[in-house]
Amino acid sequence: MLQNTFAHLKGISHETERNLWRKGILTWKDYSRFKNPLLTLCQDGLEDNLLTQSVHALETKDIDYFANHLSPHDWYRIAATFPKDVLFLDIETTGLSLYYDTITLIGWSKDTLYDIYLAESDPANFLAAIKDAKALVTFNGTLFDLKFIRHLFANITFPKLHLDLRFFAKRVGLVGGQKAIEETIGFTRKKSSHGLLGETAPILWHQYMRGDLDALKRLIAYNHDDVEGMKAILDTCIQKYCQKENIPPEIRPKKNLFGQQKAKLNFQDTPLTNNSSLQENTITISPYQGDTKPSIQYGQMNTIMPLDNFCVVGIDLVASEEKESGFCILRGPYAETKRVKTDAEMLALIAEAKPTVVSIDSPLSLPKGRTSVFDTDPKRNECGITRFCERELKRRGVSSYPCLIPSMQKLTLRGMRLANTLRHLGIATIESYPGAAQDILKIPRKQAGLPYLVEGLKLFGLQGPFLTTMVSHDELDAITAALVDHFFWIGMFEELGTEDEDPLIIPDLKNSNHIWQHRLILGLSGEMAAGKTTLASHLAEQGFSTTKFSDLLSEKLKNKGLTATRSNLQKIGLEIASSGQQHQLARQVAEKIKNAPKAVVDGLRFPVDHAALTEIFGPAFLHIHIDCSPAILYDRGQARVEDVTQDIARTHLVEQEIQKVASLATYRVSNNGNLSEFFQSIQPLIKDKLCP
Repeated sequence: MLQNTFAHLKGISHETERNLWRKGILTWKDYSRFKNPLLTLCQDGLEDNLLTQSVHALETKDIDYFANHLSPHDWYRIAATFPKDVLFLDIETTGLSLYYDTITLIGWSKDTLYDIYLAESDPANFLAAIKDAKALVTFNGTLFDLKFIRHLFANITFPKLHLDLRFFAKRVGLVGGQKAIEETIGFTRKKSSHGLLGETAPILWHQYMRGDLDALKRLIAYNHDDVEGMKAILDTCIQKYCQKENIPPEIRPKKNLFGQQKAKLNFQDTPLTNNSSLQENTITISPYQGDTKPSIQYGQMNTIMPLDNFCVVGIDLVASEEKESGFCILRGPYAETKRVKTDAEMLALIAEAKPTVVSIDSPLSLPKGRTSVFDTDPKRNECGITRFCERELKRRGVSSYPCLIPSMQKLTLRGMRLANTLRHLGIATIESYPGAAQDILKIPRKQAGLPYLVEGLKLFGLQGPFLTTMVSHDELDAITAALVDHFFWIGMFEELGTEDEDPLIIPDLKNSNHIWQHRLILGLSGEMAAGKTTLASHLAEQGFSTTKFSDLLSEKLKNKGLTATRSNLQKIGLEIASSGQQHQLARQVAEKIKNAPKAVVDGLRFPVDHAALTEIFGPAFLHIHIDCSPAILYDRGQARVEDVTQDIARTHLVEQEIQKVASLATYRVSNNGNLSEFFQSIQPLIKDKLCP
């Protein structure tokens, strides 16, 4: 069709081109005679230099020349002129995330040839095919296929001419995915791949990795149909576009130009003898030779930090207490699961298990500025329904629901309520997303089939009744949620959150965990005059950074124009705790020392303080509670000058949870003697945690 194209010549618009066609000027030879009857293409020295170049480019198949001089909307003309040089390409992957997923298969066809590249195999044939191709055709390759291929082969160079059928089809009124367009134009797939959807491809790959060779055949047949379907779509798009642009029928490409280049597909199941040769387009099927294990295993994690005595809980939460949520207690590698309905049942199980961390698969915070989960929130339009973590996952290609779409509102409300209860019991609680964790660990999601998810967890190194007794998908996701606790505890995690939105925790296998494991953050609790500030000052002399809850409260009082007296500090402290902001206050206190290798946080007064500091610092957080006899506390208190009496200060509501806080402490030390004895009693507790 290029011989009939003039839009690449200087000064010729599409309208001018159509006018030339109407006048019967259909070829370059016609155009040359039209411009100067004395000159013909057979004579030397054409008037239009671009026309001369065009003739040469056509003869030498210089496709890039035409791609450089024609609008991308007209590139189909180039492909139609050189149909045997066009490469149709489609990939299959483990999922949709360029960030976490990988290519499993690349299929391509040029003319009547079809070939594939399988993950972990030699890519030489594929790279050679790309190098030789003069034009490329994909369906959504711009946003998907080519990005994945560039990620796998960093130095690959694609042909300049790339026709993305997703966008070409849209220009001629064919909308939807490839399968929907195929149905519209009447393309019929093979029986072996009929009805398969894109989400089936990762499942077939998982089946093949585990020994099912027929699954690989189905995956290849599915890919082959994708490639052949693109040929039919391109033919249809060209005809529709020619009709839309009023291109004369006599210069339009043939109706079945690419469809007639049908590439057959054959399979070879057994190794060939030395004298045998493969039939054209024959794919040899052999067992998977790559690694089927997850990206990391429990044993490797256990060498980073001992986990065998580490107890955590994972919950795959549902919105209603009338339905069953998945619940897992994970002790080291041993997982016990059950299905639980009410929050009260969960809290009882958690109290009995005494986990260090609880991981909940549910949103545990609101988008910045929101005050309610429901659409009646006056900030709904201004602040939206999506948090940073959900937007970031979407950017990475991991599907997740906005936390405040109508179908998620009740789940978010329940998750936040349950997390709040746990934190006020002093139990660190993090938000997880099992699907994302499974993607990162290369463990098949439940959509691939529960047996594959079970096997993935087994290969990871987990044990428990779930390996021999059928359990629900909710319980398997609860196991994965609990696994996120392990990654959090050893420091191999990433926080997706902001200062105003609590983070979603996902595994990060590349994260350096040395600082996380070897830093030391001391949290001090105890009654008034027990010696918290005295100990903090002593540790400051040893190079510890220090911060106090009362310092932040003093700042808030100052902003209100109030002085930091004992009564004012207790009053504002109670206001913050009563309004549900204590967890946020603890995070603000922790922010003051977030980069310190060793630090002291003075003044834990509520169990939620303990929970928050555990969530922020993990195993680096060491909680020391200082005990002191009432008589000594009274004598020390008498020496202080306060605006309220000791009795009033000690009985204030803000001081009433000290004993609950004491029960959560890692260590309890006595400060009934002299300071030297007191300081000496602390040193053995912190010695092993200090950075070497």
